[in-house]
Amino acid sequence: MASRDYFERHERPPYVPTPDSLSYDEGAFKDIEKSLPIEKCTAIPTLQESTPIDDTPDGGLHAWLVLFGAMCIAFTTSGYMSAWGVFQAYYEHSILQDSSPSTIAWIGSIQQSFLYIPTLIFSRLLDMGYFRTMLTSASVVFIVATFLIAQCHVYWQFLLCQGLLTGIAAGVFSGPVIAILSQWFRKRRGLALGLYAAGASLGGTVLPITAKALIPTIGFPWTIRVIALIIMFGLALGNLTIKQRRSSSLVKGSLFDFSPMRSHAFLVYCFAAFFVYLGYYSFTTYVAALAINIGVSTSFSFYLVSICNACSGVSRITSGLTADRTGAMNLMIPFITLSVVVYCVWPFARAEVSLVIISVLYGVSIGPFASLFSSPVLDLGEKDQLGRRIGILMSMVGIAMLVGAPITGAVDKSRGPIAMGLYAGTMMLFGAILMMIVRHMKVKSKPSYWSEI
Repeated sequence: MASRDYFERHERPPYVPTPDSLSYDEGAFKDIEKSLPIEKCTAIPTLQESTPIDDTPDGGLHAWLVLFGAMCIAFTTSGYMSAWGVFQAYYEHSILQDSSPSTIAWIGSIQQSFLYIPTLIFSRLLDMGYFRTMLTSASVVFIVATFLIAQCHVYWQFLLCQGLLTGIAAGVFSGPVIAILSQWFRKRRGLALGLYAAGASLGGTVLPITAKALIPTIGFPWTIRVIALIIMFGLALGNLTIKQRRSSSLVKGSLFDFSPMRSHAFLVYCFAAFFVYLGYYSFTTYVAALAINIGVSTSFSFYLVSICNACSGVSRITSGLTADRTGAMNLMIPFITLSVVVYCVWPFARAEVSLVIISVLYGVSIGPFASLFSSPVLDLGEKDQLGRRIGILMSMVGIAMLVGAPITGAVDKSRGPIAMGLYAGTMMLFGAILMMIVRHMKVKSKPSYWSEI
């Protein structure tokens, strides 16, 4: 109480700043600081440079539901297109038997290529915030076009419905869905992409078996209608569960933006994926048809596509789990090399057992690339350019898919199956070499040459 009365009687005069008082005497300040007890001193807060906070969930109910929806979309779009080999073999020996295998292959090539070519536009629209509109519209077009295949009778009708319409509609999903998965998963990105790709393999396994079982029983038109109903159910689940994160940045700017191609590593990687995809679909496109040509029964040859896709599905899941520890390119390069070996051996397989072994090996070897080829792109530039990078990559890949299988078919027709296998294997080998160059460019910033890339 005495000290309180003392301060009340001796009030401080009002502080009036003077020019001298405005100067800062660092020495006097340090003397005062030293005279105070240490426990009385408090740190003066300082402004620190703000660092970006990674708020990627990497799990949780919403993230896993998004992944489930992505798998349903992959099952109904990429999985449906992975079953093209069954349709190729059926068309060659029934509805379109007057057309050459290379001509028929254009239907599947256009379908599969448009799965990726339009992503340059659609991924950019994702960055601009139009994902939900694209998803709903493309689902309707894809379902209607699949139902219309049942009404097709001549080549141009199949080319329009099964080639162009389903391909363009599926292209709305591929790039944007992968980009959305990267918004929900980062540390578990490899697992997420592996499961997403496994959805495509599951569709590529189930749908060929469905077609093979139903065509002799209910005929081709009703088989297509059953497949369309399966696709409708899968796309409905995808539309209900997949969504874009609210915290994801919406990028303004022109629709076409090629600025990510200024990165040399990204550009070389795009060409690496381009050459790999020149040979990628050759096996699943022609394995059933070539098996029939060498005397294998039609019913058994259809199963080769399913066997390949089933093994690829297992490989995609395991490679997704492994890539989170080893790095995507570290895993893809050796397995692509194994695919090259399979292509060189495939033309010499003349029995059912050897064809099954070849189908298993190809499915296992191609799984890592199928699930992880977009993963390195996510780290080859700025986060706000993610949609653009994926769009550029997949557009280049789509061009390779457009011409890959028809060129392989033309080589087979003119030079035989051995030359066909060597052509497809050589293209994939060149892609693997370019991928090794990209890895060398990125490993320079790593502590060890064997670091995760």
